[in-house]
Amino acid sequence: MIKVYLVDDHDVIRAGIKQILELDKEIRVVGEASRALDAINVLETGLADLIFMDIRMPGMNGIEATRILTGKIPNIKVILLTNFNEEEYVVEGLRAGAAGFLLKNIGKEELHKIVHSVYEGKSFLDPAVTSTIIKVAIRKPKESSKESSLQPEEKLTTREFEILDLISRGLGNKDIGSKLHLSEYTVKFHVKAIFRKLGAKSRSEAVYKAVSSSLISQKPGT
Repeated sequence: MIKVYLVDDHDVIRAGIKQILELDKEIRVVGEASRALDAINVLETGLADLIFMDIRMPGMNGIEATRILTGKIPNIKVILLTNFNEEEYVVEGLRAGAAGFLLKNIGKEELHKIVHSVYEGKSFLDPAVTSTIIKVAIRKPKESSKESSLQPEEKLTTREFEILDLISRGLGNKDIGSKLHLSEYTVKFHVKAIFRKLGAKSRSEAVYKAVSSSLISQKPGT
């Protein structure tokens, strides 16, 4: 059972997402909150596996809440929700450790797939969000390179490059292992090494940093 927690200051939004999610018998909404701070106090107990987090809320915003939660609970998955495809939200959300980024017009069948995918360790970015990330990475390569003192192109191994490329294509650890003829444990070991070398907290952030540093190339829809 995938335990999901909803954080959004709009009651109607929470009710709609909950109704859709619970059509899937393998998903259970275990709680909800209208303020990020309230959610943090509850979620520190390990109540949920996955959180849908609105970005714009009164008081603490969803990005700061994501940063706090992923720092305290490394295994928790956060999917950020927004009506806005604005660059600063996308980039900061990924840096905060979000595993996914969705616009609120997502369809119900796709929503179920995304929950299962993120729960299994994959990352998900709405196609519109992916386009934004790539535009930012291409337009600001110098700024991105200044943000990190690391030189990952000198440190990543050939195998890590292969795995990073497959992560950017949306594959989870099991699928990567099958494609590269590696055990899932070995893939997890390499993914942790990639995160450490890139200074990333999530697969999405690793892809963003890799594109920004021109370690891998990616186009919308690939």
